[in-house]
This record gives sequence, structure tokens and C-alpha cells, in this order.
Amino acid sequence: MLAFGERGAGKTSLAFQAAVSSASSGSGSVIIYSEGRLPLRRLSEISGENWRLLSERIWIVEVKSFEEQDSVVETLETSMPPDTSFLALDSATGMYRVELGEYDENIIANKILNRQLAILKDLAGRRDLAVLITGEVKDVPDGSGGVPVASAILTYWSDKVIRLERIHGDVRRASLLKPPPRREALIRLSSRGFSGMGSLND
Repeated sequence: MLAFGERGAGKTSLAFQAAVSSASSGSGSVIIYSEGRLPLRRLSEISGENWRLLSERIWIVEVKSFEEQDSVVETLETSMPPDTSFLALDSATGMYRVELGEYDENIIANKILNRQLAILKDLAGRRDLAVLITGEVKDVPDGSGGVPVASAILTYWSDKVIRLERIHGDVRRASLLKPPPRREALIRLSSRGFSGMGSLND
């Protein structure tokens, strides 16, 4: 699944909440984080009073470059804990954007990102693994709103695509763009993660 949106939309909170949910069920979770220092305080906040126990089931990898991200993804088959049932790549395109430049550089970066997502898709199928990738947005000239960075690559490999938008305060709009039909819901982001407020389509 791909979740994309502007900074502050709640992408990382969604990844943390899913990782905590998996850990709470007794399975392992993996978080590959490319946005600097992982906000452990936020992860522990979402975990609540069970943080000490759950933290033992959450494997965190901080990557500092697109090359390091590629290496981590490529070795997941052998390095990932055997009981892992959830994996988050947050964000798939943060380090990718740093690599973009001239035409030839972009072709190489696109090939690498495409391979990373192919690996994750393969692991998801063979290991019964739930995979969440997050991505930033870029504006489009037609005024229809933001689309994911590397949209063609990310949406191709994702069975589900969700856009998160900040409405006001702690309220977010979640729009399911793939698969059709499109559905929307307002959700609230609290200290413990997202909670539902109801569908906008009812």
C-alpha cells in the first residue's frame, strides 16, 4: 500500500500505528526510515504503556542515503526477522529526490527505485507480508492537487493508494485512489494515531 501526502499529513504516524498493531499481535515489524532521526518519542507515544514490550518486536533501520536504502531493501530477504508480518518504507522517495538531477542520473535513480519496490512486492507475496510505503507529493500544473513523487513507479507497484490531506487541526482526509471506486473519509490524528470519524461518501 502507498500512502502519500504533504509533510504533517500523518504518513509516519500511520506507519508507526501499523507497526505497533502488528507488534501487539505478537508478530515482528520492520520500519525503514529515511527522514533523518526516527522520532522514537512519537513511536513510544503510539505504543502507549506497552512500549517496552512492543519495542522488542519492532526492528528499526535508519538510512542516510539512497544507496544505503537500496542496500537495506536488497538484503531484507536474509536480514529481516523471521516473524515479521509488517514492513514500512518511510519514505520511499525522500532519498530518491536527492539523487535527481540530469537526465541520465534520473534514469538510474528510477531504475533503482523500481527495483526496490519490485523486491518489496515479491517479499509481500512470498512472506505474507503487509507492506506500507510512504511518499511525498509534488504539485501538478492542472491544479488538481499533489501527486506522489515518482508517481508512475509507486502507483504501479501498489495494490492500494491512499492520499492523506491535512484539513484543520487534527482532522485529516483519507482518499482511497486505488482500487476504484474512489472513497473518502475524515479521520482524526491523536497522540495514539488515527481514529475514524466516518465516510464522506455516505
